[in-house]
Amino acid sequence: MNKKLNLETVINTLSLIQNNEKLSIDTLCKHLTVNEKELFYLLSIITELYSQHGELLIDYEYNSEKREFIFNINSSIKNITQINDGEFFNIFFLLSTNTIYKQLITENEDVEKFYHVLSKYFNVDVFENNNTETIDQLTFFEENFISYIKLGTTEEYSYRIHPISLTTNTDGIILEALDLDDDIHKTFLINRIVEVFDKSEYKNKDKFKNSNVDLKFIFNNERVINSLSHKNMKVKDKQATVKFYSESNALDFALNHFNEIEILTPQSIAKEISIRKKQLFKKLEL
Repeated sequence: MNKKLNLETVINTLSLIQNNEKLSIDTLCKHLTVNEKELFYLLSIITELYSQHGELLIDYEYNSEKREFIFNINSSIKNITQINDGEFFNIFFLLSTNTIYKQLITENEDVEKFYHVLSKYFNVDVFENNNTETIDQLTFFEENFISYIKLGTTEEYSYRIHPISLTTNTDGIILEALDLDDDIHKTFLINRIVEVFDKSEYKNKDKFKNSNVDLKFIFNNERVINSLSHKNMKVKDKQATVKFYSESNALDFALNHFNEIEILTPQSIAKEISIRKKQLFKKLEL
């Protein structure tokens, strides 16, 4: 393939064919930004992925005269809206660790190619030090509630999140999610998620020891405010006031942008940032 196969392309392909029984090859190529050869390759990967006991759960017929695909989707998976990163990760985990699935890589060229694609996004070395059961408990693209211990602390914080994607790096498995209370994207280390719990427990969790906090600051880069929800923000010239759900979240934001903003209020956060800066500079001098 001239174009690299990526997870987003696979997800978009699956979404299109589940919502349309018939699609022309031109329509698919246009929406997916692929050529015809790449399209057939994508479809072969998806049909191979969605098979069970030799039965194809997603299959298709191609009418060369009409240049049209007719898709046949097994009723058992018709309610699936899309394959998400959690499912991709579980597939990668099985292909990497299970003897039977590992054999598929050597026996099936398409599976081998697909595994190679997944290997660019996920690192097999992280499995030893991460609790992959947490991933199974998360529901992607829906409301989830988690308890999380931040780096450098021992205190648990509760978050209402919308999981989006998974990646890996040297720290482990990384969950990218939308914090539904602060309306900003955040990342969480899977091995620091203590639990995934029910909505009914959320109000009883002691995440927020304080109420909403208005963080007022001067910024020198538009990129800082572009990352925030405008419905919780007031901006005049180079000064912004942003409402955060808690002081801890406001502090997180301030720490992430301490080189680009000057905190005006509240003084508790301004003081904490000043202390952290001094500590950092001392370490750099060593």
